[in-house]
Amino acid sequence: METSEVLKKAWAAVKEADLPEKIHEVAFREAVRLETPVQQGMGQGPAGSGKPAGGSGGPGGSGRTGGSGSGGGPKSSEGDITLSEGELLSKVVEHTGADLGMLENLVHLDEGNLRVSLPGLKLGKSNADRARTIAHLFTIIRGFGLDEDGTSVELVRNEAQRLKCYDSANFSSQLNSLAGFVITGSGSNRRIRAKTGGIQEFPNLVIKLSGE
Repeated sequence: METSEVLKKAWAAVKEADLPEKIHEVAFREAVRLETPVQQGMGQGPAGSGKPAGGSGGPGGSGRTGGSGSGGGPKSSEGDITLSEGELLSKVVEHTGADLGMLENLVHLDEGNLRVSLPGLKLGKSNADRARTIAHLFTIIRGFGLDEDGTSVELVRNEAQRLKCYDSANFSSQLNSLAGFVITGSGSNRRIRAKTGGIQEFPNLVIKLSGE
């Protein structure tokens, strides 16, 4: 498909989603990214859906559905979150049983981006442990808080880089060994989904990181 056609379809998807004007730019970039793999046959879902083909909603694809898949829900693009911090974490607590006060001390929103509030050194004994901790937190919080069908590995990578615990040579293998989760897709389209074990372990992780 010609570049002009990709741009037209991406802009049409943004307008159809009826998003606030202030996030049109980031939504348009995301729509272009999603539209391009579709045309290359990379197995992405419908343009603007933000999900791999066959996604069924929820952190483990277990059939929970939410408003974020069509572009008109709580998140405006791959990384941006438009829910308030309180709304986001309350949904997580409702589904996982984690302690809200502890969770509020562990993560926060920074201009719509989920961030870990602790320094990297507090997340584990090694960079591998720290990367897996970030992945655990992000996948559960985004999965239940945003009804997200799998969390982008790129979001975890970016946070590991920000917290100075990113090991580029071993990052993929570090995440592959994260118990209670499964990684699907390839390249920049890889996503992490929680299984029962990862969900059940989340409250204990919150307690551990809180130093209790």
